Amino acid sequence: MKYKFILIIFIALLAEKSFAQKKPYITNGTDFIFSYGLATDSAGNDVQSNVRFSMWYNFEKTLNIDFSKSVGFIAGLGLQNIGMITKPNDSITIKQLVYSVGLPIGFQFGNLEKRQFITIGAEGELMLDYKEKVFIENEKVRKHHEFWSNNTNLLNPSVFLKYQKKGFYICAKYYLMDFLKPSDIHISDASYIPSYPKTSQLFLISIGFSSMGKSNGKKITEPEPKKVNLI
Repeated sequence: MKYKFILIIFIALLAEKSFAQKKPYITNGTDFIFSYGLATDSAGNDVQSNVRFSMWYNFEKTLNIDFSKSVGFIAGLGLQNIGMITKPNDSITIKQLVYSVGLPIGFQFGNLEKRQFITIGAEGELMLDYKEKVFIENEKVRKHHEFWSNNTNLLNPSVFLKYQKKGFYICAKYYLMDFLKPSDIHISDASYIPSYPKTSQLFLISIGFSSMGKSNGKKITEPEPKKVNLI
């Protein structure tokens, strides 16, 4: 028992020394998002979907902690524009999107010094700002917008896998809950689609760029270069 206690203390001291030598640093990212939804109508039939592209208001600030040259931890805060485009029939198109605030956490594996690694993680997102547009034969007939909407699940967790090389990365993300809650979609004052969509699974592929923040990630114990007066 005594030797086990000594071993635990020794491992803790090594971990403390390793973490003390590493300086956390900040990275900033911005994304181009391609999202796709798998939806069903009130009868349970599959609904035609289109890929949705967004490039506006997609950014993330991430805290990076490198445990070693090959393993690290990240925690971030980001804003995303996510959504889906569905067609209940050939003439009607519905675009539903949300601006969400996300808190991602994950682990990085690879060559962290050369910025080539994969990140495996999870994210919880708060769905803040819901927007809905209805088109008939490509003509917009209705627009709806509200904060804290009942049309979406307020909180939605997701899992993601990201590959990064230098400042470029590509990420795949899947949401674990339905993106939307079934609600009546009004086409006009006299007509509407009831309880639509019944289910709505959302996943996305994002392509992004990451840049270093003010902290450069050097070791805390590394001395600053001294100025030498040659005169």
